[in-house]
Amino acid sequence: MRVFATTLLAGLLAATSLWAQADGPVKIAVLNDQSSSFSVIGGRGSVEAARMAIEDFGGQALGKKVELVSADHQNKPEVALSIARQWLDNDGVDVVVDVANSSIALGVNTLLGEEKKLGLFVAPGVSRLVEEDCNGYGIAWAYDSPAMARVSALAQIKAGNKKYFIISPDYTSGIIFEETIRQTVTENGGEIVGAVRAPLGTTDFSSFLLQAQSSGAEVLMLTLNGPELINAVKQVQEFGIVEQGMKIAAHAINDFEAKQAGAATLKGIQFMLPWNWVLDDETRAFHKKLMERSGISATWNHAGVYSAVLNYLKAMEAAGSKDALAVKEKLASMEIKDLFAKNAKLLPNGRLIHDVYVLEIKDPSEVKEEWDVSKLVTTIPAEQAFPPLSASKCNLAKSN
Repeated sequence: MRVFATTLLAGLLAATSLWAQADGPVKIAVLNDQSSSFSVIGGRGSVEAARMAIEDFGGQALGKKVELVSADHQNKPEVALSIARQWLDNDGVDVVVDVANSSIALGVNTLLGEEKKLGLFVAPGVSRLVEEDCNGYGIAWAYDSPAMARVSALAQIKAGNKKYFIISPDYTSGIIFEETIRQTVTENGGEIVGAVRAPLGTTDFSSFLLQAQSSGAEVLMLTLNGPELINAVKQVQEFGIVEQGMKIAAHAINDFEAKQAGAATLKGIQFMLPWNWVLDDETRAFHKKLMERSGISATWNHAGVYSAVLNYLKAMEAAGSKDALAVKEKLASMEIKDLFAKNAKLLPNGRLIHDVYVLEIKDPSEVKEEWDVSKLVTTIPAEQAFPPLSASKCNLAKSN
């Protein structure tokens, strides 16, 4: 009898908790790195961007107040999962947003599938979220790494270049970048004339650059990241490779890296981003507002969080429900168009496709204000930038 009573009490408490969550405020949670490597592009700026989206929507959805919570996962998977589980099980969180760090994102995605709650992944570039590990609850809002490499190559092909040399980091994602570039170039009639993989932590790229110089390549593709990318680009300038006529295409450069390295060092380097604040008046206004509120220059990560939160609230209101799948169904059927997402569409596997951009670091003489270091070169349409649904490894895509 005592066991029965205990079990009944536990069931009543669980039911009460679920009812309270369903009837409570709309809760949006930003989970990201706020203190180390990923904090520059996301961090507090992403939290502020989410707050801006909530305010712009009116602060309410379904007649309920919209609340924002956030936490620093410290780039530790166990910390991230503990926070996310507390949010979902006990705190009534309806959606988790951002989630920098691909390994953490994969773990959180699994948890969201178990809890039947949505994840709007903005920061992580791992494609497994919407491919092998797709579960119907994870949405890749901003980009994935193979798409970035594909766009970088497509932009150079579009410019008429035929011969390519690739320098990639010697780890899994670097190999994926290299293979993506190879496939994109060869499919479009180009030729890979050489490729090398730089060990993690490489500071001296001179031997690799000498190989690139002697290869006959028209374009040097750099899929390096962070300090390695900056070191490689500095040495590109020292070798006079740009002056000799070779174009340099980088994987991605954020404004913080560009400002830190200096326009004189990076001038003429082309790179791909899912968004940049220099695109138009609307994006510049977002950058200005975020700067005024937080002192932080707007990155693609911040704009992506703003877009994801704003459209989530629109979809929830249209669905008339907090139910994750009902909201996702509305996201898939409604028009998604804002300062971040252009020509956007949510695919059944959970990937949001949208236009992406190739930019170039300005000559120092063109820089007119502190963070204005980039200019638009070309726009790659959504359907060309992202893999087609027919190539997806997600079972949800196959059923569609």
